[in-house]
Amino acid sequence: MHLQDPRPRRGGEPGDPWHYLRTPPHAVAAHGEERERGAVDPPGAPPVRRRVARRPPPPIPAPPPVPAIGRIPGTGPELRGLAALLLAVLAWVPGGAPTCPALCTCYVSPPTVSCQANNFSSVPAGLPPGARRLFLQNNVIRALRAGTFGPSTVTLWLYSNNISSIQPGTFRHLPALEELDLGDNPHLRALAPDTFHGLRRLQALHLYRCQLASLPSGIFRGLYSLQYLYLQENGLLYLQDDLFADLANLSHLFLHGNRLRVLSAGVFRGLPSLDRLLLHANRLATIHRHAFRGLARLTILYLFNNSLVALPGDPLAALPALQFLRLNANPWACDCRAQPLWAWFRRTRVSSSPVLCATPPHRRGTDLRQLRPPDFDGCPDEDEEEAGGGGVAVMGTPGRALGRPGTLPAAPPSAFYRDGLPPHDLRGSQPRPPPPSRDSRGPPEDTQCPQDPCTPPAAAAPSQPPTLLPLLTLLLLWL
Repeated sequence: MHLQDPRPRRGGEPGDPWHYLRTPPHAVAAHGEERERGAVDPPGAPPVRRRVARRPPPPIPAPPPVPAIGRIPGTGPELRGLAALLLAVLAWVPGGAPTCPALCTCYVSPPTVSCQANNFSSVPAGLPPGARRLFLQNNVIRALRAGTFGPSTVTLWLYSNNISSIQPGTFRHLPALEELDLGDNPHLRALAPDTFHGLRRLQALHLYRCQLASLPSGIFRGLYSLQYLYLQENGLLYLQDDLFADLANLSHLFLHGNRLRVLSAGVFRGLPSLDRLLLHANRLATIHRHAFRGLARLTILYLFNNSLVALPGDPLAALPALQFLRLNANPWACDCRAQPLWAWFRRTRVSSSPVLCATPPHRRGTDLRQLRPPDFDGCPDEDEEEAGGGGVAVMGTPGRALGRPGTLPAAPPSAFYRDGLPPHDLRGSQPRPPPPSRDSRGPPEDTQCPQDPCTPPAAAAPSQPPTLLPLLTLLLLWL
């Protein structure tokens, strides 16, 4: 049975209890406003709908502006320009991640790439063209090719590799190169005459401990700035005249540990600035009386551990600046052939090693310097020419082209020595080659790094473009 509500139902009538369920919300709201204003329908009158303007809702207050981090009023364009500049700088820096070869470490200041001891069989690709120092030592690199190194290279270390060939022109376009180390490459047996041509700023050249039996004429031509030349512990059999003629600024020449037998008259011609000459541990038996002519600034001469019996003609008379001389471990003959050397020792004050006699038997073990004038009775007098001009030094030839002596500041020797302690971050704990024998060892002062120039090349912190680059990019986009 369906029950109906007995009350009349008038849709929209305020008295209807179902009114608020049948009427839309906006009508209910309007009705409420009418009641508030007293606009109520009289009894029995049909309902009249009135339109009353609705009160707009109060505006929602805007949230306070969030201040931009790091933004200063009026400096938006300046910050954008700064961010763009930093972004460009990071993109240019050679130590950036996009240009640093794999397995290498790159540094920003000075631009440095260190790829040592990574078992590379060739020079790694992608070397930054702006790098100034390249450290590629202690690898197994076999060949060097033209176009590998950038023109900004100042220091290039390639020692302790397996280099056997150097393509012509490899170093031709390196005008800024100052130090080149090719030492300790036992498969390097020959060099082309123009290998080092064009390196006018080169100051140190390392060719030690290779297998060079000879050096072509002109190989050092044009190296007017060269000050340190390391040729020790090769297999050199001879040195031709004028081989070093262009090296007017050379101060250190290391030739020990080779197989040289003869020094000719012009072998050291053109070296007026030479200060140190190491010829020990060779097979020298003959030294021309004019071999040292022109070496007026030489202070250190090592001739020990050779096969010298005598020095005919007193070649040491051409060395007025000599301070340290080592002649030990030679089979000196203390007969009439020793008279020129004995007379020279009497005229000079030089720090010298013992010069022990080997012959004749009754003088064996005697120091040649301790002989007396009666020991040379009956010996023929040598003329002035044979005596070297009575000890008057013969001055060197003038400098050639850009190579006049004294025109270049002397570079610190410790910066180029290979006997010093290696920088920890570049050479690591790599095993060093066996030291030379005691008789072939160089001067004591060369075996260590005495001054500050031995600072590690990687003192600067590594660059971190991978972290800064995304942040600066976001900053630039946000600005």
